[in-house]
Amino acid sequence: MRPAAHWLTGLSFVALAAACSAGGGDGIERNPPGADDSTGSGGTTGSTGSGSVSSGTGGGDPRETCGTSQVGAPVLRRLTRDELNRSIETVFPSIAGAYTLALSADDIPEFGFDNEAGRLLVGKQTARQVADTAESAAAAVTANLGSILPCASSTLDATCAGEFLDSYGKRLFRRPLSAEERTRYLDFFSQAASTTDATTSLGWMLRGLLESPHFLYRREIGGAGRELSQYEIATELAYTFSGTAPSDELIGMADRGELASPETLVQTASDLLVNGGYEVLQHFFSLWLRYEAAATLEKINVSDYASVRQDMLEETRRFIDEVVFQNGGGTRELLTSPITTPSTRLASFYGLPAPSADFAPVERPAGQGMGLLAQGSILSTEALSNSSSPTQRSLLVFEGLLCREPPTVPPNVPIIPDPQPGAVTTRQRYEQHRSEEPCKSCHLQFEPIGFAFEHFDEVGRYREDEGGLPIDTSGYVPNGLDERLFEFSSFEELVQGLLAEPVVHNCVSGLLASYAFGVGTSCLGESARAGFASGEIGFAEYFASLAGEPHFTRRAGN
Repeated sequence: MRPAAHWLTGLSFVALAAACSAGGGDGIERNPPGADDSTGSGGTTGSTGSGSVSSGTGGGDPRETCGTSQVGAPVLRRLTRDELNRSIETVFPSIAGAYTLALSADDIPEFGFDNEAGRLLVGKQTARQVADTAESAAAAVTANLGSILPCASSTLDATCAGEFLDSYGKRLFRRPLSAEERTRYLDFFSQAASTTDATTSLGWMLRGLLESPHFLYRREIGGAGRELSQYEIATELAYTFSGTAPSDELIGMADRGELASPETLVQTASDLLVNGGYEVLQHFFSLWLRYEAAATLEKINVSDYASVRQDMLEETRRFIDEVVFQNGGGTRELLTSPITTPSTRLASFYGLPAPSADFAPVERPAGQGMGLLAQGSILSTEALSNSSSPTQRSLLVFEGLLCREPPTVPPNVPIIPDPQPGAVTTRQRYEQHRSEEPCKSCHLQFEPIGFAFEHFDEVGRYREDEGGLPIDTSGYVPNGLDERLFEFSSFEELVQGLLAEPVVHNCVSGLLASYAFGVGTSCLGESARAGFASGEIGFAEYFASLAGEPHFTRRAGN
């Protein structure tokens, strides 16, 4: 007989999980990294053009600002695949790597995030994967039970099982179990022990804990007045700022009612970030910029690309660490930093000065790029297999820094001609191809941005010319079909022009708040938003400040 999780909870796991996850945000689709630009730029069906907002964050407008911070709706947030894995390993560190994580990768909308509550749905397949993961983890725990539960070395009876439940049940549920829950789980242990050995019975009980919605979901609902409980706040702090289950110390703070004032919450968030939580913020950058896709791309005209593409990913991670975490930088520093952090091999590939050690900072030559948008991993991702791509690079800016959504792709888009080295430049090919309908009215709404990147080839190497032909990097940032935000003549002028636009800072801060809260509701993180936009505080400080917002401790409704 295979005991089921719903027997333990008194609820149907699949029905509850599916109901709690019902709904979902509207993502946008566009070409995967390296895809043929001739298939179009992508877009959501029904998009109204360049003025519409990217809905990858669940339907809200990241650019919207309000006078004061708002409070969003109650939500149950299913753990992501990574959060579930780290939670098990946090509670049972001795089994790290000793069990099978059966969950599939979480869905990631374009310029959205894998923790969006509305997208983390549970159907029969996911429920089965949760059960398989729980079975494997429980087997790993029971195989190491002597070190995990000392009393089991002598007598594994109901009293010893109760010790396990009081210690690990509280860690898994991120709160003390109720008397009713404790009785139900211990009765299940005793019933199972009447038909099999006590160790197997404890494994069944643990599987019930791991398959319970109380483990799988982060509850952010609150009680009277929709004020979140201390344990809900502890859970929110832990996953938002460290990516895993609350520590014993954080649960202890909840036990004592210490997670109350905004000052305490922000300080706790800052401490969690510093003590291992930076990985959570690094994950934001990887999802926002999609640069990790570079690791799987092929570049047919660059034979040694495969030997450096993993170094490119590490270069970008080290660059973000240096600018954002080590130096407290914000959007301006991230986009204008004169350094990069390549390995020795990668520096040679780029033609840059060799670093003092692998991934140590080096200065870029003047006029050969700066900041995040000149990173090889990003430029490789937003390019084709055989050439650069003004289309994809413009969309990176259009969607990721302006929070705009490209228009709907029309049917029967003509194929763009292959590169013609030495005959025409990439810009000339694209301009000719886009000079007539149906391409013209669509691409003119975003593609002039991408020409600023033409001094970088398909793997991010700087080039003075293209096959002996001069490169024209002039362009403009459109504001619809007939207006322009500003014009530029170079990559550097594009970056500086973007930083002068309030919409860029509003977009970035809005996306960061959406990532933190797992919902697309606008205006949840206003208190420190102006300071972030002005450069007074950087990414890490603004991210931690979200713990002090009203939405962090209560929800809308009665």
